Amino acid sequence: MKVILFISTLILLTSCGKYDKPFISFQSPEKRLMDKTWSCSKAVAEDGTEFQVEDKITFAIDGTDSVFTRITTHWPLTPLYYTTAPDPVVSDTIVGTWTWGYAIGDDFNKQFIHVDYPSSIFGRNMRVSILTKNELVYLDQSYDNTTYHYTKL
Repeated sequence: MKVILFISTLILLTSCGKYDKPFISFQSPEKRLMDKTWSCSKAVAEDGTEFQVEDKITFAIDGTDSVFTRITTHWPLTPLYYTTAPDPVVSDTIVGTWTWGYAIGDDFNKQFIHVDYPSSIFGRNMRVSILTKNELVYLDQSYDNTTYHYTKL
């Protein structure tokens, strides 16, 4: 009986340890990510500087497409077809597709989201570190390694 309890505990810990949070979740990462609007509560630059970003994103699966919608005034989050920030910076709505990518090597239990924009040849890789029902934190690996913290609206 002790062996079965030990094995069950071990399986639970390894299967639920994909993120810093949650420790235990019975929802798939897709369910935790989709069907809600995420609002950026803060951003942290690579050097540790915190700043505010006006940014809202949604993830959805529409038929066979995984649709990503972002409304932002933070120009580094827009597709990389801008060479410099537009003046004045205005709200930009970006629609693209997203897919899960599973990390290998040293980051084996972390996931990243790859976003493609139809108006740009560039996509984004966002390394997910926290994904709960109410919190999403990711590192933008494609641009400037800023960490974005989102809460559910």
